[in-house]
Parts: sequence; structure tokens; C-alpha cells
Amino acid sequence: EGKKKKLLDFSVFKDRGFLIYTIAASIMVFGLFVPPVFIVNYAKDIGVPDSNAAFLLTVLGFVDIFARPLSGIVAGLKQVRPRCVYLFSFAMIFNGITDLGGSYAQDYGGLTVFCIFFGMSYGMVGALQFEVLMTIVGTQKFSSAIGLVLLVEAMAVLVGPPGAGKLFDITKNFKHVFYLAGSEVVLSAIVLAVGNFFCLRKSTEPPVKEQKENVEEGEQKRELETADSIEVDQFLKDETGNNGEIVPTPETSV
Repeated sequence: EGKKKKLLDFSVFKDRGFLIYTIAASIMVFGLFVPPVFIVNYAKDIGVPDSNAAFLLTVLGFVDIFARPLSGIVAGLKQVRPRCVYLFSFAMIFNGITDLGGSYAQDYGGLTVFCIFFGMSYGMVGALQFEVLMTIVGTQKFSSAIGLVLLVEAMAVLVGPPGAGKLFDITKNFKHVFYLAGSEVVLSAIVLAVGNFFCLRKSTEPPVKEQKENVEEGEQKRELETADSIEVDQFLKDETGNNGEIVPTPETSV
């Protein structure tokens, strides 16, 4: 009787790629959701009317709607799909730099431009994060991996925006909040890209020397098998009588 399938397979934590992804994703969500939470208050703080400040979220969401499917199409391209981890890292760097740039906005126009670029980068991150996770862990462990990643991310989300709010209470300046959010997202991109380049790629590429040794061992085995079959055929020919029957000998009578 087969074993029941586990609801959560914690063995996925033994996967080096999953650990790197989880660490990077946790750092990312510390700052990823900070701008949407504070953008309206940031706009009000620089003198934007309430209705216009609230409309910024509409701009952000509208751009996000189109950014997600377009990012999925790009990630599905034959040339891009094997390198989707780096595309995801680029999306996170794009998002982090947008946060850093948004901290310099001084009027409604600047905040609108920020929301357009943030919506693009936010949509890219949202579209690619689980595609990259499936690429790293495979389809069989994906259900457990996504549940565990979301669990870890949820704990990080509980700390990120409240921590940014605490920073604003101390500094009374939204620029520092956006500095912090952008730095965290950029750091997560660096962790993922460096971890993928130095750890994941090496673990998936077998050494050339080992490949050559495996080929040589296979050739030697085939040569030995060929030699054994030739010896058996010669033995049977030598033991065959004139009438085509094998002459009884101690070797053939056993």
C-alpha cells in the first residue's frame, strides 16, 4: 500500500535552490508592499489633494494589469525561459530602483510617473515569482514549495509595512521609507542572482572530468561484453561434433 501524499513536504528545504529563493523572496516582501501602502499619504504630505492622491493607486493598478500578462509572454519565449531567474532578478532590481527614484518626487506629476514604473515592475515581479519557483523545485514539489514560501513571506509582510511606518514615526519623512523599501528589494535581487550564478548553476552542471570517466567506463564495459560473447561462441564451436550435436564433456554435461 503506497504512502499517502503529504500536504506539506518539508523535504523541499533540503533543496539548495529553494532555500536561496525563499531567503530572497523574504527579503523582497519586506519592501515590496511598502509603496502601495504609503503612496497616498506620501502624496498628501507634499500637498496633493485627497482625490488625486487616491487616484495614484488606480494608475498603479491599471499598469499592473497589463504588465503581468506581457511579462508572462516574455518569460515563455524559448530564448528567455531557461534564464527566467535572471529576468526575475531584473524585475526586482527595477522595482527597487523605482522605489529609490520615487523618494525624490516633489509633485503630483512625479508621483504619477513613479506609479507607472512601479506598476510595471510590480506586475513583472508578480507574474514571474511562481514561474521561477517552479523552475527551481520542479512540478512535483511545487505545491509544497509554494505553500511554504507563502507562509514565510506572510511572516515577512507582517514586519515590512509596520516597520516602515515605525521608521516614518521616527524620521517624519517618507523619503526614508522609500529608501528602505527600495534597498530591501534590490538586496533580494542580488541575493537571488548571485545565489543562482554561484550555487544553483554549478550544482546542475556535472563536471566535465566526471562525464569523461563515465564515458570511458561505458566503453570498457562494452568491450568486455563483446570479448566474452566471442569466447562463448568459440567454445561452442570447438565442442560441436560432426553431426551438429555437442559432444558430451565435463563442461557441457554439467
